[in-house]
Amino acid sequence: MRKGEIIYCSKYKFPDGGQDDKLIINLNDPGQNEPYLLLLATSQQGTRLNSQGCHSGKGYYTIPKNTDFFVKDFTWILFYTLREFNLKEELKESWSGNFITKGFLKDETLRAIINCLKASNYINKLQSLLLK
Repeated sequence: MRKGEIIYCSKYKFPDGGQDDKLIINLNDPGQNEPYLLLLATSQQGTRLNSQGCHSGKGYYTIPKNTDFFVKDFTWILFYTLREFNLKEELKESWSGNFITKGFLKDETLRAIINCLKASNYINKLQSLLLK
């Protein structure tokens, strides 16, 4: 996985045991023995605002249609889904076909998401240091 990679996961496992198809954003290029930092993307609006950009206080970043890879009217990058993922897990998922690269975020989009995440309450200091 590379920093800014948009990954389709055919069997994403949620903490409650459920699973579904999801798009995942990789936020970093980890060093040896460091985890990947991943966020989920959704096109389900729920109570989220449909205005572009950073909503750190609400815990998400909004991407409009036809920005980078995304084709839905709006896509929300959800900060509460921040997950650490190690290389062993990544290799297992990639080899089983669960991870498929769909595209890459532009550097400016990735930087905006990272800055917004760092301004939120959903990241700890150690995770923040992994986002170089």
